[in-house]
Amino acid sequence: MFQMVGLAQGCFDHAVPYTRERVQFGKRIFDFQGMQHQVAQVATQIEAARLLTYNAARLKEAGRPFIKEACMAKYYSSEVATLTTSKCIEWMGGVGFTKDYPIEKYYRDCKIGTIYEGTSNIQLSTMAKIIDQEYDS
Repeated sequence: MFQMVGLAQGCFDHAVPYTRERVQFGKRIFDFQGMQHQVAQVATQIEAARLLTYNAARLKEAGRPFIKEACMAKYYSSEVATLTTSKCIEWMGGVGFTKDYPIEKYYRDCKIGTIYEGTSNIQLSTMAKIIDQEYDS
């Protein structure tokens, strides 16, 4: 979970400065409203993934049930990492795929997040089983 949040944050932290430096049509690409909205949306998703992860850790430390929340954090953080790295490559254009920038490595590395420690489908199945049990009570 933390790895995927860190991966997404690292990729974001490399791509945003590029959008602030790169000029197109006489403006920084960051200054286009569509770009600003995308950046804000991705930043929100990264923060949500971070908070889901913190919540699962908080529950575990408190000795409370945490499996559903851990699955949610694992699933969502891997999805956010995938979305973030894809968006960052789009923001950087062709140079996003070159080895001159670390974005392409983040992009490749994020795939493991949907596989490692249980695939996204396993996380969804586990969550659904727990939710079903919660409604039995």
